[in-house]
Amino acid sequence: MELEIKIVRNAEERNRYMKAVSDQIMRGDFVPNKTTLIVTPDLFAKIFSPKRLELLMLLAKKEEYNITELAKKLKRPFEVVHRDLRIFELHGLIKMTKERKSIIPELAGEISLPVIS
Repeated sequence: MELEIKIVRNAEERNRYMKAVSDQIMRGDFVPNKTTLIVTPDLFAKIFSPKRLELLMLLAKKEEYNITELAKKLKRPFEVVHRDLRIFELHGLIKMTKERKSIIPELAGEISLPVIS
């Protein structure tokens, strides 16, 4: 799956873009296996703090870590890493798979971030 993060200028532009995407989907005119996260600069900053970007970069290495191992590698509390992973999961950036007694997070797909569009 491809994940594109699109940054728009403001909430009004975000709403227009989301409506256009919704209309596309309703017409059946969409790209399979592609998800777009539409954010304003403020929302981007809330979702992708430097610590969260560090977490995403670790996940991008495609090494299998459970949440406890991620927290230790990042030298951050388990609860904070777990919260950050839930935020990513809610935005469709990662998926979490239960394996035995552990939860293994992984990227939901390749992430692209066109800065200027």
